[in-house]
Order: sequence, then structure tokens, then C-alpha cells
Amino acid sequence: PTGGTAEVNGIPVGEGTKSRVAYLPERNSIPEHFRVAEAVDYYADFFADFDRARAVSMLDSLGVDPNFIIKNLSKGTKEKVQLVMVMSRRADLYLLDEPISGVDPAARDFIIGTILSAYSPTSSVLISTHLISDIESVMHGFLLLKNGKVYSTGTPEGLKEKTGKTVDEYFREVFRC
Repeated sequence: PTGGTAEVNGIPVGEGTKSRVAYLPERNSIPEHFRVAEAVDYYADFFADFDRARAVSMLDSLGVDPNFIIKNLSKGTKEKVQLVMVMSRRADLYLLDEPISGVDPAARDFIIGTILSAYSPTSSVLISTHLISDIESVMHGFLLLKNGKVYSTGTPEGLKEKTGKTVDEYFREVFRC
């Protein structure tokens, strides 16, 4: 696109939406030289809606020592730490970019479980992923983009009724090489 606007709950994206949106980028955005405890401090300082106790509790349940340095963690553990930081916010909208790509199946299960247990029922979670089969059982709706345009939207149940296919089967059919 060469133009347009974006809004969150009718508010133009910017300073007014910072406290409403929690974003998990595809790549780790926590500075590599930080200790885990410094990442917690950073998020607590930067986001007024960050729940420090929740983050510490989730990290403890993972067995992540707060003194560990981010760059020394495995890729899966880095992903988990970053997810804990994002999901410890009290946001209206969670935007998660490829949260389960490149991690082992056990880490995927943890990540999906964390997403389901950590977000508020009054908030929304938008997940960008190619690993549809891993999240299809928990999705309420889907949107497929093809060549930068909306190709299809709906619910898994509605798609199954209409085509007889799961979202994953439909995705594979639409994007077959």
C-alpha cells in the first residue's frame, strides 16, 4: 500500500494506542546484553500496564534465572522470555508475529498455552503465522492475505461448512506452489 490509515478502537495509531497494543515481533527485540531481570525492568519502566509480578511468576515457572544474559539463552528460551514480557502487559490488543516459528514442539505448546492463559477475555489476540495446524484448535477467526490483499476471512467452523476443509487444508490449497 502507498497510503492509508490505521486505527485501534477508533484511535489513530500513535502515542494514544501505545497503552492499548502489545506487540511481539518475529525477531527478538530484547537487547542481547540485558539480563532477564533487566528485560523485566525495561518493560516495567516503558509500559504502565506491565505486570511485573506476573512476568516474574511466569519466568520462574519456566526455570529462567533472572541473572541469565539474553544472548546466552537458546532461541526457544529467548522466544519464551519475549512472549512473557509481551503477555505480562494488560493490553486491549496483542499482535503476535510468528510466535511459534523456529521453536521445537514443546516450546510451541508452551507458547500457545501462555497466550491462552495470559490474555484478558476482553482483549483480542491477532497471530500472524504459517503454522496454522498448531493454532487452528484455538482460533476464533482467520484472515488470509494473498499478494497483499485480503483473500478470505471467516471462522474455522464456517469454512468447514462451506468447503469441507480445515483452515490449514484451505491455506495449503490456496498457497500451493
